[in-house]
Amino acid sequence: MKKLSLLLGSLVLWSCSTGTNNEVAGGPGSETTNGIVAMVNGSPASFAGVAMRKVDFVVDEFSPENALVQPDAYANENGNFVIDSETKDPFRLTVVHGGSAYTKVISPEEIADMDTVVLQPTGAVNGVIDVEKGSEFVWVGVVGMDVMVRSDANGEFSLPQLPSTDSLELYFVQNAESKISSTAEVMPVAFQSQFINLTNPDTAEDVRGFVATIDGKPAVYAMAALRPVDFQVTTAEVENSAIVPDYYSDSSGRFSFDLPDSGKYRLTVVKDGFSFSKEYSAQELADIDTLRLNATASVSSKVTLRSSDSLMWVGVYGLDLLVKTNDVGAYVLPNVPANDTLGIYFVTADSSHKLYTEWNASATSSSTEFLSPVKVLQNFEGKLDGWYVNTDALYKGTTLTPAKNVADGVEYDSTRKSKVFHGKYKLADDDYAWVLVGTMFEHEMNFSAIDSVVFYAKGDGNIRLSLENYINDTQSLKAATEWLPLSKNWKRISVNPAELCVGNAKTETCFTSWSGVKKVVKQLHIFSQDGSEFYIDDITLYGALF
Repeated sequence: MKKLSLLLGSLVLWSCSTGTNNEVAGGPGSETTNGIVAMVNGSPASFAGVAMRKVDFVVDEFSPENALVQPDAYANENGNFVIDSETKDPFRLTVVHGGSAYTKVISPEEIADMDTVVLQPTGAVNGVIDVEKGSEFVWVGVVGMDVMVRSDANGEFSLPQLPSTDSLELYFVQNAESKISSTAEVMPVAFQSQFINLTNPDTAEDVRGFVATIDGKPAVYAMAALRPVDFQVTTAEVENSAIVPDYYSDSSGRFSFDLPDSGKYRLTVVKDGFSFSKEYSAQELADIDTLRLNATASVSSKVTLRSSDSLMWVGVYGLDLLVKTNDVGAYVLPNVPANDTLGIYFVTADSSHKLYTEWNASATSSSTEFLSPVKVLQNFEGKLDGWYVNTDALYKGTTLTPAKNVADGVEYDSTRKSKVFHGKYKLADDDYAWVLVGTMFEHEMNFSAIDSVVFYAKGDGNIRLSLENYINDTQSLKAATEWLPLSKNWKRISVNPAELCVGNAKTETCFTSWSGVKKVVKQLHIFSQDGSEFYIDDITLYGALF
């Protein structure tokens, strides 16, 4: 990059190798300083870099350059440098020393009277700017300096160290062009990071806005994302942030965003350990006025791994967050939005990236909570994949309605205020005749970590829960409850492993029946007998996810 050659007239800069009394002669008509001392933290800025640029200087070669300037000369060990200038025009003087810097636009008359420059800690400026169509990024520079950075494809950029002693003008060049597309003025602050939003939101009618606040104050330069409520991360890479932002608020905490035409979305806003997240319809998004961010929470829990899995991926529907479990299925979701129900999903670690299971969780602000997992295995409100009805095949005369499909037995129950399963049956005249409703798992499941299995039931006979691994009559494992009586009123039935005492052999103990099947459960069945009808609802697993 050409630097000094771009200065008007002749501008010469020396570093002084002796003390401040060393005089440097200038040419005819020149203004000569007898020495300026660069100071930092009350001491000389030994060997500080010094550069002088035209006030409208911009780089003429676009390549990344993290240094504020490429020094034209350096101060000596006493921080002393000397300038000999013949230009009659103002110029920008920049002095850098480690993480401190000084910069100012100075006239030739002013430079003659200067004896000291005091360097201050630098500040950071981050921001986002529109990337024009046909461009992949934007070049970002500072007028009067050599620094040049490149934004990402979303227009986000970072200038990590800028002098905090003067206002600066940033300039932007779309990568497909060579001319400056826009400029912006900033005033860096020592030790602080500022964010500037230079995007130009659409002014069409479908653009809406809202203000985000923290403790009643605007959430300045907060970040936001809008995702479909069923959004899942598709790339298996760890992302500890709740969102990868699409939008940024301005200096008043205000967001502007494109309003979708239809559908349901999760809107999430985050800033410095505070967040807001909620599901909205497209119509509801248009009416948002103010959002109040609360302190985030951390959630830890566990998922039961299959024997073939060494870990699982864990995500939250509608967020960009994705973490991995350890080898026993434990995981932590850091800094998640609080005070709202989050849909958590689990994905296998193999190449199929197949959804394993899901559950809902929530936590309160500023908390770090371990949540014991709860899985609604079936509530008869949605899909019934894998669920079936069956009757014994040995004794003629046993019937069950519905005879084939569980869906045919689903009906609305006014007491439960939900859909339930209703089975009507007649058993053959034999003690071993049976009917059941249940499911077969795709894989053998390890139930050894469960706390309990809970479901609701009513009817006019008896009922039992059985966890099994049935292959054929000679290859089967079973752990079941004793027969439990039902009545006309709904009853909550909670079964823990200590109650699974009925195995394949009459002499089995509770321990042997459960220990034999708990790590290889293939079927969950609910049997009924000694009556004519039974109702089932909300079969739930506590303590493990499958």
